[in-house]
Amino acid sequence: MENSIITSVKETKKIRSVFTVKNKKELTPHLIRVIFQIDENQSELLAHVKSGSNNKIFIPAEEGSDPLIRTYTNRKIDLEKRELTIDFVAHGDNGPASAWALKANTGDILEIGMKESTKPLVPDADFYLLAGDATALPVICAIAEQFPPYVSAKIVLEVAGEEDELILCSAADISVEWLHNPHPEKGSQLTEAVKSVPFPPGILKEYVYIAAEYRTVHELRTYFKTTLDWDPHGLYIGSYWKAGQAENR
Repeated sequence: MENSIITSVKETKKIRSVFTVKNKKELTPHLIRVIFQIDENQSELLAHVKSGSNNKIFIPAEEGSDPLIRTYTNRKIDLEKRELTIDFVAHGDNGPASAWALKANTGDILEIGMKESTKPLVPDADFYLLAGDATALPVICAIAEQFPPYVSAKIVLEVAGEEDELILCSAADISVEWLHNPHPEKGSQLTEAVKSVPFPPGILKEYVYIAAEYRTVHELRTYFKTTLDWDPHGLYIGSYWKAGQAENR
């Protein structure tokens, strides 16, 4: 395909292609789902990219300017339906990605880059603690959908309000706790909620996955690494955004 490129670095393929909007849905008042059509050539390129992996979207800027680059999640890659789904947190025109998603129509195009998935989203464990704010909803939903039936998980999610809650699908035994926070830029309830989660006794292997705002991530990283002396192999804590600051790329 003329608009697709693929390179290989250390045996990990990097893919960059132009996708066409097939459909758009408002999942909640603050979450927009954009479904892109995958053509035949793109289907081959995405054969080894997992749902839940990261991507880079290239948002068109003013003429003569480089596109704005933002990191998002491949919410779902369905090669049978030839659909790539990306969910966008809707917060008006305050962010370029949100503004693009709000205005997107069927037939619009967007350049998207990603890598082949060389690892599972999370390693094997018996019990998982997943926690995040609205920006982490896509990846946490994708992780839950990929759980095998013999594991259990506690999931803590912070969204603006009750109308922003989603139904999470999973074959595993999951328990979901929703926190409501209409102003996440002013602080999060996640830190205290995560600290209060009891871990089941007798579990052989636990894994913690947290994705949220920078300050919350800093607090919880300190809690798990310093206070609990948590095994670093059983922990992922990543910052998805920082209050008052846009992503540099």
